[in-house]
Amino acid sequence: MKRIYVLGLTILVAALMSSCGLGKMVSKYPQVTVTLDNPDLENKGGNVAYTIKGTIPPKYMKKKATMTLSPTLKVDGVNIQPFTTIKLKGEKATGEGTPIKYKTGGTFTKSGTFKFDESYETAEIVMNGVAQLKKKTATLSPEKNLGEGISNTASNIGLQPTLSQDATKGGNFIEAPHRFVPEFKGKTAIIYFDLNSSAMNWSNKNNKSQAAKDSIKTFINFLNEGNLIDRVVISGWASPEGEESNNQGLSERRFEQGKKWFQEQYNNYLKDYAKKNKIKMKDLKMPSFEYINNAKGEDWDGFELAIEKSNMAQKNQILNVVKSQANNDMREQKIREMTDIYPEIADAILPPLRRAEMQLICKKHESYTDAELITRVKSNPKDFSVNERLYAASVCTNVDDKRAILNALINDPATQGDWRAYNDLGVLALNDYYETGNSQSLDDAVSNLNKAAAISPNNGIVLNNLALAEFLQGNYAAARTQFENSKDASVDPVNQDYVLGMYSILDGDYTRAVQLMGNKSCDYNTALVQILNKEYPAAQETLNCITNADAKTYYLKAVLAARLKNENEIYSNLAVALQKDPSLKKKAKRDAEFKRYRHSATFKDLVK
Repeated sequence: MKRIYVLGLTILVAALMSSCGLGKMVSKYPQVTVTLDNPDLENKGGNVAYTIKGTIPPKYMKKKATMTLSPTLKVDGVNIQPFTTIKLKGEKATGEGTPIKYKTGGTFTKSGTFKFDESYETAEIVMNGVAQLKKKTATLSPEKNLGEGISNTASNIGLQPTLSQDATKGGNFIEAPHRFVPEFKGKTAIIYFDLNSSAMNWSNKNNKSQAAKDSIKTFINFLNEGNLIDRVVISGWASPEGEESNNQGLSERRFEQGKKWFQEQYNNYLKDYAKKNKIKMKDLKMPSFEYINNAKGEDWDGFELAIEKSNMAQKNQILNVVKSQANNDMREQKIREMTDIYPEIADAILPPLRRAEMQLICKKHESYTDAELITRVKSNPKDFSVNERLYAASVCTNVDDKRAILNALINDPATQGDWRAYNDLGVLALNDYYETGNSQSLDDAVSNLNKAAAISPNNGIVLNNLALAEFLQGNYAAARTQFENSKDASVDPVNQDYVLGMYSILDGDYTRAVQLMGNKSCDYNTALVQILNKEYPAAQETLNCITNADAKTYYLKAVLAARLKNENEIYSNLAVALQKDPSLKKKAKRDAEFKRYRHSATFKDLVK
């Protein structure tokens, strides 16, 4: 009996020793540190990348023990395990795992990726562990909290299409080219200025020249003929001397002086017209036209041309200086240093460059305005060519009139085979759906665009508009294919770099996105990619210069403020965003960008 008792005692002690080993690992588990290298996990291209780092303290890992650490997401009370399990082992343990020495302890690192799901935005990230020694296992507690929430900010990307007649601007609702080219005629008058002056001086040597006098006389005579003015282009120039910034301002002031001079001449014409036709000035119907500011600053192109036309012995040397220096101030300095020739430059070359050019552009042989053309096309469409009818539709601001002109084209047997009318009707319907959400409009758009595609296969404009229809339906992959096809189309290809740059955001390739999008200023999507790329000062500048900011813009401002930990700006911008679009409250509640502020009374009050 004594021998049996001793044997039983030995077994009991061994069991206690084994249990004791695990017991110490359990009790000392709080000393094990585990962290996410970056606690702000994010969806990047549909995947979430993570790195988990940990430290095992000395005399913790039993030599023959193993540990299994399981990072886990808690989503609405349900445990999900997209992470890779972490396995550790004592220095004498067998099997897989990172070896940890008993005496010194050790560290471990585990990196990986997993597929993102929108439900992960509010998930808790926790760590559970199990230790094993021989055949015994023990749960390691307490559960370690590694973080909260996975941001999905990249998904905030969005197209904001507008109507366009420019096929270089992909991602807009593009109208077909009308190919109607109104004929224009024009005249130009030139006024010269003194050095560093924008004051009118008719005693200036160049103003007194016969050529200058003739140009002004011809210009005024042309104006007095009563031509239908389309636009007045006024170019202000400065000679390339002095500081470049000052010269830009000088050219702007010369533009203003040129505009003032033209308005004086135009008012004189109106007075004479009213007098000849016995009309009171107040009863005179004033035509509408555009002033185009073409103030260019220093006229280096004009300088080069003048040098080339001159008989100067050193003109090649001067031109080499101009072409070899990228900096304008350095160009001027180098030319000034040519002391033997500079006086001639200053006297003969520079003065004619100090000028304002007034170009009057008028419609040629036009007996009616755009408004009159629309009326005539509506009443007698068959009197006009297809191009004229499409032009009338393109300048028509009344949607019903525009639709009537286009419907007349597709109902006319002589013109119904032209894809452009179907395309433009599709564009009208797309725009209506974008503004109103009317699903019938989207159906009408797709129907008309498919008819356009059948008439003109592989047409970039039509494919662009079909891509937008797919995008508005949430079919992003199909839209992407159509955008790519639109860029490579054999008929009217469309530059889709900007749009494909947006898709690069969704791919998680932010550098490529910036390259493709052209780093546009004052642009929502540009600000978004700058935030994602952690270019926060640039993003701040971009957002601040956006005019007519909508709810999404203010929401993005709040996201940026959260990343910069500027709590007051989070709330102020979020308040505006939610006031403009209350549906964003649901998004804000779940958005991991605001996870640090979810429990504040102000945040709760905003999103309730």
